[in-house]
Amino acid sequence: MINVEKFIHTRKRLKMSQMSLCINICTQATLSKFEKHRQVPAVDIMILLCERLGLTLNDIFPIHVTLKTTSNEQVLALAMKALFYQNLVKYHQLMTQVDIDNLLDSEQSTYQLLQYFSLVFFQKNDVKATKLLKKIDVSQFSQLQQLLFYAITIHYYYQQGFFNEAEKIFDDVWRHQKNLMVADRSGFQAAIIYLLAQYQMSLKNYKYAMMLATYGINFTNDSDSTYFLENLFWLLIEAGDIWHNQHFIVNEMINNVRMIAKFHKNESMLNKINQRKKDI
Repeated sequence: MINVEKFIHTRKRLKMSQMSLCINICTQATLSKFEKHRQVPAVDIMILLCERLGLTLNDIFPIHVTLKTTSNEQVLALAMKALFYQNLVKYHQLMTQVDIDNLLDSEQSTYQLLQYFSLVFFQKNDVKATKLLKKIDVSQFSQLQQLLFYAITIHYYYQQGFFNEAEKIFDDVWRHQKNLMVADRSGFQAAIIYLLAQYQMSLKNYKYAMMLATYGINFTNDSDSTYFLENLFWLLIEAGDIWHNQHFIVNEMINNVRMIAKFHKNESMLNKINQRKKDI
């Protein structure tokens, strides 16, 4: 069995509350579920929680059920979390720590997918993204990785001016996303939903963008995560501006965005909030 008792004992010995242990790692609800034997957090979260307590994964997981991870896998898990939080400084720092020459096939897929996401969506570097596409073997991706890949590709095609191709992929990704039966807490589905919503926002389909953003907010709540949550709220704010929503509603959503962005260290979103203040 997982040695949750050792985890709890160490936390209490260090006089750390659940709330203080969780800061910048996960929600208190996630930690509470783990300590109550109800749910094991994702590997990247467990690594950070254990590090903060001075423990290792081997201290918590018996040898026969230890989460066997390579150093590359651990770095990539943290890099993915940083990218999904849009803490881009930390993401780039972690990606430089990846031992590229010793990547396993599964690690190679994750490494390429993270690069593709960053190049297309955050850096908008279509030249490098095109070169990377020639190396990517989509058949090696898991189902969720494939869906995320195609959700990113919607934006790649849109930025290239291939609007018909982007629209076709959107329809396929949205149909498959709705039919997914997995209980995903890795952030992949939140990323997919956000990319779909942002695409509709780019097309100025504001009602559709708001519907997808609301769907995404409900999903993150159900999956007990905060991946892309500030972005989804921000889409509601931007789309809602078209109908001149009441100020107190907008201000409440902005406060939510600010709080989550600070938690994620999402400087880009914090800059958007500050710019909005200046424009008003």
